[in-house]
Amino acid sequence: MSEFISNVLKLVSGSVIAQILAIVLIPIITRLYTPEDYGLFSLILAITGIIAIFSSLSYQLAIMLPKEDRDAAHIVALCCGLILFSSVMAGFILFFFANPIANALNAPVLDQYLWFVPFLVFFTATFSVLTYWNSRKKRFGVSALAQVTNSFSSKGIQIGMGFAAPSPFGLISGNIIGYFCAIIVILKGFREDLNLFKGITKLKIKELAIRYKKFPLFTSWSTTANTISTQIAPLLLVYFYSPMIVGYYAIAHQVVQMPMGLIGSAIGQVFFQKASEEKNRTGSISNVVHGVHRRLVSIGIFPMLLMLIIGEDIFTIVLGKQWDIAGLYAKILVPWLLLVFIASPLSTVFSILERQHIDFSFNLAILSSRIGVLCVGGIFLDPVGTLILFSITGVIFWGWLNLYLLKISNISMKEGLTDYIHYCMIGLVIALPLIIFKLLWPQYLYLLLGTGIIVTFMYYGIIIQKDSVLKASMTKIVRR
Repeated sequence: MSEFISNVLKLVSGSVIAQILAIVLIPIITRLYTPEDYGLFSLILAITGIIAIFSSLSYQLAIMLPKEDRDAAHIVALCCGLILFSSVMAGFILFFFANPIANALNAPVLDQYLWFVPFLVFFTATFSVLTYWNSRKKRFGVSALAQVTNSFSSKGIQIGMGFAAPSPFGLISGNIIGYFCAIIVILKGFREDLNLFKGITKLKIKELAIRYKKFPLFTSWSTTANTISTQIAPLLLVYFYSPMIVGYYAIAHQVVQMPMGLIGSAIGQVFFQKASEEKNRTGSISNVVHGVHRRLVSIGIFPMLLMLIIGEDIFTIVLGKQWDIAGLYAKILVPWLLLVFIASPLSTVFSILERQHIDFSFNLAILSSRIGVLCVGGIFLDPVGTLILFSITGVIFWGWLNLYLLKISNISMKEGLTDYIHYCMIGLVIALPLIIFKLLWPQYLYLLLGTGIIVTFMYYGIIIQKDSVLKASMTKIVRR
């Protein structure tokens, strides 16, 4: 487990640096771009995300599974071919149907930016495939550097374009360049793997495509349904309300999800490699799953409490007064995003245990419920009421998924719930001064923020002190 924590921390170190860059730079970006700009940018990312997640038919998840690296290299080649084909097809369709799609979404101006989608699909999907190969080869340091490069280059371009001529074009082009630079970083590590890719044959690719056919048959549809269930919110919010509401939602989702998503993604990559290895070696993954679940809960619980207490204050101070509504949205979304942060890295258990059909059923169910909730809310409620329904749906489904993943890993529901109760109690005790401050002196925003920072350091200091493996691994990294 110490090697697991060390590898996670290598990736998290990159995530932390990337996140620090984002935290430092996003207040500049939110003062350069309007909520409408962010709304249109979010719509482009939503469309891209849906196409990109389906583009490789989820074969990238199979990269970790073969015992031989040469077989895994054939799967990488398969993924790259599928991604190129999907990107070209997306470009062809959008060339002819950009205007009807934009009008159908109640955002006519969107057709000016839809031509970016094929490029975004290609770069984001390729980056995902290369990251899985890096995880297989345990090059977690390279992946960390790629994350930092992505964050730095994308935010730099977005700020530069914002000063020159702020528009959704600046936000989108920054995103493309960020992924392009990150891919360049990852490809530098591929030089030592070239011999594995030289002997690739179509026959072997076909053989492995058939061997891992459950990924396109079940996992690809499952992950696509999961992505649509996440990305459907911007698409329906713009239909029922406006790009401005989508902009507020996008910033709220980004600020809450970005740090949790980066850390969760780092843990997920290492977990998939470690759990696959443990399954091949011992036939059981319960110890790995429980250890990762406990640490995910310990990491994620306090940011949720912090956002529930002073979410709107954080957004007003850091992002500017025009984004205070996004702070309210973040408060509403954070319980759902906490459960996504915990369950999402563990969801690769379905692939490891080859139960992709269950994952598929889950994602279809949550997608159907969310479309229903957003449509009902859009017809009968205001944006706040709609997002409350949306978040409640997420809490129910992702909470169930969390407990089910523990169950199929031979971990009792009691053990899983105990993790939540234990760290929630620790978090509430440490956050008590902040709660009192908020009740008595809510007008002193900067003092509230300062108190929030202090109690956050206290919480994580205690968590690290209590976790001997985490403490030893972090100490080793700091000394290096």
